[in-house]
Amino acid sequence: LHMLWEETLVRELRPLKQALGARNRDLKRAINAGRAAQQRFYQRMQARGREALAALGPERQAVVLVGRPYNTSDPGLSQDLPFKIRQLGVLPLPMDCLPLASVDISDRFDNMFWRSGQDILAAGRLIREHPHLHALYITNFGCGPDSFLLSFFRRVLGEKPFLELELDDHTADAGVITRCEAFFDSLGLRPTGGAR
Repeated sequence: LHMLWEETLVRELRPLKQALGARNRDLKRAINAGRAAQQRFYQRMQARGREALAALGPERQAVVLVGRPYNTSDPGLSQDLPFKIRQLGVLPLPMDCLPLASVDISDRFDNMFWRSGQDILAAGRLIREHPHLHALYITNFGCGPDSFLLSFFRRVLGEKPFLELELDDHTADAGVITRCEAFFDSLGLRPTGGAR
C-alpha cells in the first residue's frame, strides 16, 4: 500500500472495500482511523525512547538496532535479534525510538531521497554523539541500498565502532550470537547490561 499518496491508497483499497461491502465514506473513515492509530503508536514509541535514553549512563548502555524497520523489527528477518541481545544482558533499542526528526542531515546528505536512508543517517549522528549508545546495523540479503548507505553510515559514525550483521535464511544462530558477544566485549559491556 502507498500510504503517502491518498488517491493511490484509495484505489489500492477499493477491491477490499468492495469485498467487504463498505461504502466510500467507510473507507475514508477507516483510513483516517488507521492513520490516527499509527500516529499514537509513533508517539508512544518516541515516549518510550525518551525514557530509555534518560535511563542510560556508564552502567547502563544500549545498542541501537539500525536498519530498515521491516528488517530490524521482524522476528523472522532479524532472527529475533532483539530477544537474543536482551539474553546477553544488553538493552536493544530500535532506531525508531530515537528523536530522528530532530537531526538535520542536509549539510552532508542533501540528496538522500530515501526516507529510510535519512533515518539511518540521522540515527548514526545521534549514536555518534551519545556516549552510551552503540550501533548494530542489520542488513538483509545483500540489500542494494545498504551497499552505499553503509559507507555513509561509517562516515557519520567516524571513529565510533559498530557491528554490521548481514542476515539471510542461511545465517547460523550461533554465529550471530558469537559476533554480538565479541562486539559487546570489545565495547566493555558486561553481561548484566552495564559497562565495565
